[in-house]
Amino acid sequence: MFGFALTEMKQHVNDRWDLMYRFFAGGAFVVLAMASIQYDEHVAPNVERVSNAWSVTATDVGRRLSSFTL
Repeated sequence: MFGFALTEMKQHVNDRWDLMYRFFAGGAFVVLAMASIQYDEHVAPNVERVSNAWSVTATDVGRRLSSFTL
């Protein structure tokens, strides 16, 4: 009888841990999703602009270097 009560209590504790884990994992997912949306809206356009500037600069330098003849 005592063993059954311990088994049942252990099952309840495991169920609570599972519920808590799912709650915090869901919360973490929501936070990461919101951070991803904010990144796409605010940071990514600026990064694209910087990336395009570096690309244009690299192309220009490449053209100038290729214009030299040996």
